[in-house]
Amino acid sequence: MRIVLEVLSGPNTGKKFRLGVGHVVQVGRTEWADWNLPGDGHMSGVHFELQATAAACYIRDLGSSNGTMVNGQQLVEKAELCNGDQIQAGETLFSVRAQEDPFSEPLPLVTQQTRPGLAPVPGLGGMAPGKQRPQVTYSVEKCDSGLTLCRGNVDEIQPHELAAVLGHTFPAYLIVDFKKMGSKPPEELDPPDYLFDWLDPGVVSSVSPVVVSQEDFGDWPTLIENGWDEDAVICLFSKQEKPALLEHLRTACRGKTHAEDQGRGIVGYCWPSVMAPLLAHYTPDFVERLLSGIEAVLVELPDLPITWQIYGHDQLPEVLDGLGFARQQTEEVTSREPED
Repeated sequence: MRIVLEVLSGPNTGKKFRLGVGHVVQVGRTEWADWNLPGDGHMSGVHFELQATAAACYIRDLGSSNGTMVNGQQLVEKAELCNGDQIQAGETLFSVRAQEDPFSEPLPLVTQQTRPGLAPVPGLGGMAPGKQRPQVTYSVEKCDSGLTLCRGNVDEIQPHELAAVLGHTFPAYLIVDFKKMGSKPPEELDPPDYLFDWLDPGVVSSVSPVVVSQEDFGDWPTLIENGWDEDAVICLFSKQEKPALLEHLRTACRGKTHAEDQGRGIVGYCWPSVMAPLLAHYTPDFVERLLSGIEAVLVELPDLPITWQIYGHDQLPEVLDGLGFARQQTEEVTSREPED
């Protein structure tokens, strides 16, 4: 489940913020808040807090000067939100919308007319339940690089659906080449976080992939769906904040021709056709540095279009087992050289 909080009216109309499962976000006027909305003089510096779980989203006031209203009712203690609720903080009106992940756990309907923390409010809707997760099998291999490779069949679960499931465990980040996909970055990504930000502004949009977090774009799995088998998208799972991950990826992709060079070239780790064989066969020391702070990588193989591949550390199979996937017999180390 994803919760989208959108500003319907006030100084910041149109702005959106997305919460994933396990996220706790404080909203307010100043930079002390996780999501700050300047310009509303009636909103407190840190006004209210949202907490998203696998089953619901909760709100509580943080001692604001003017209080927090939910559907016109004063918030007096922690309360559960419903799909379609409206939150008033200062002069800013927010809407609450629940987005289903295609393979999230079912969500209970919230149908009660009176909820703890709020006065009775008629006509409240519930959050729709998600879909049941299918049974998925996968194999395990140990790569020359030292990484563990988990591989499954796209007929059992599509790559974008798999990413949505794993996104509940580790935040997802995509490296997307929109030019190869034949499309432009969505409006929600304006301005895009171009990977090759050191290039001249006039050319960067034509040659650089874009780094997208699951918080940037609520329909991020569709980018994997549209870019898969096009050498256009890599999905990284990392607990790092986006600025730190961006810096790490840019350092890795910024080539240098001389020791004193500032590095204006490009190393193409950001494309699946380069990343996949590198993760499987390159030296362990290099791969460990490249994946510093990155838990796993979901990527396509051009010669195996019917499979998905996740490269990660030794604990990766345990993560998939915990998600209900069925592990097949483990294969031994494979020593193969990448094809020319």
